[in-house]
Amino acid sequence: MQILGTLFLSVIVLQASSDLDAALARLDAYLLAYEPKLSELIADETFVQEVNLPREQLYWPREARSPGPSRVRRSIKSEVAFIALPENAGWLGFRHVTSVDGRVVPKGKASLITALQTNGHDAARALLSASAEYNLGLPRTTNLPNLPLEFLGVRNRRRFNVTLDGREKIQGTKTLRIALVERFTPTLIRNPISNADMPSVVRAWINEKNGQLLRAEVKTFASLEAKEPENSIVVDFEPNAALGMLVPVRMREAFPVERPRLGSGVANYSNFRRFQTSARIIPQ
Repeated sequence: MQILGTLFLSVIVLQASSDLDAALARLDAYLLAYEPKLSELIADETFVQEVNLPREQLYWPREARSPGPSRVRRSIKSEVAFIALPENAGWLGFRHVTSVDGRVVPKGKASLITALQTNGHDAARALLSASAEYNLGLPRTTNLPNLPLEFLGVRNRRRFNVTLDGREKIQGTKTLRIALVERFTPTLIRNPISNADMPSVVRAWINEKNGQLLRAEVKTFASLEAKEPENSIVVDFEPNAALGMLVPVRMREAFPVERPRLGSGVANYSNFRRFQTSARIIPQ
């Protein structure tokens, strides 16, 4: 009986390994074709961010609460672009804030397309850094929907322990969910102040039939010892009939704020259009 049980478990493990290998192969083939298509696009982003007191503090006496309002809300409108670098060197994400809470940002009329076409990615990077100043919470430039693509690329696969994490229906489609735990240092995301490692755990929901990425999640931790994530994003990809491809339509973010406050946000993407840049983008 013990031998039969051991053989049965071995069959299950082999089947899971086979399913995982097949899913990764389909995902890699899909992303190889998908990256240049997404790199041709620019979109409009509406990003609503909120900072709240922890639920338990809402019932504390007012004098015991943290100073400031219990809730802060900000609506940020931007142009965003996602560019895959040549030679399989990774992704660059760009954001150009055009208005905050309905007020036009100074110099907001200069488009992201113009920056990319005339001055290359250095000018677009400057726009991204400047745009980060409008985020609620602690400084960050990683809250863009192309972030999971960087983690999932085969170029970074060796950094992760990859396992099968179950099956789930997304948008009515059967998906296989995989989990990737970052184990290499230096980590892909670093603390912007101390430059310390910030390891990530990534989950991807992959169409079992064709390898399409329907949802992706990145949770980033302050250290290897941390039990709770410092910040996280979840990105949903849906079909765009006009473009004939999946595009990121929604990003949900939980972001770090000076304790004990909590931050969350939802970004929606629309008006996808193609552009071409004459700038020579060089891996750095």
